[in-house]
Amino acid sequence: MAVNSSQRGHRGVIIGEPDLAASPATADDPFEQERDSTEHTEAPRPQTVEELYVDVAPELIRFAVTLVGPSDAEDLLGSAVAKAIASTRFDRVDNKRAYLYRMLLNEAHKSRRSTGRRLNREIRVVHRDAIETERGLDPDVLAALKRLSVRQRAVIHLTYWADLAPQQVADTIGTSLRTVERELTNARTRLEAILA
Repeated sequence: MAVNSSQRGHRGVIIGEPDLAASPATADDPFEQERDSTEHTEAPRPQTVEELYVDVAPELIRFAVTLVGPSDAEDLLGSAVAKAIASTRFDRVDNKRAYLYRMLLNEAHKSRRSTGRRLNREIRVVHRDAIETERGLDPDVLAALKRLSVRQRAVIHLTYWADLAPQQVADTIGTSLRTVERELTNARTRLEAILA
């Protein structure tokens, strides 16, 4: 069916009044009706990078805050997503969501090595109430989390904030179930010692 307007609405859908003169009536020809109904069945199109980002950005930013803190989370996410999209492997990856989680974790490792001392200075300077409202956490718990390794923080976040089972955590960050269980045990033990 043709339209007499070329305006585009949300997500590129053409809007306008149908132009009945441009579309011949098919009520008299059952063959035309059958052909029209089979021609318009299309396989669902794959999700674009933009749509994927819109879907997963909120959970990725929360994960990034856990890994590097609120001040660097957006930079970490931007860097990780840019590297993921630029990667030649990205188009071939089946689970792009898990791939983005792994890219965030890898970028957090690099960030911690290069900016660890700066982050510690920021935590001492930032007002404790601002941290608490940012995460909804007790400032002492947040400070204790900062003393864990990046992988331990990732496992804690995905287990307690994202509510994933250990196998799902392993799948998300691309490691073994045994590693997740070990890191989770070590993180709990360390947090108990720090907060005691």
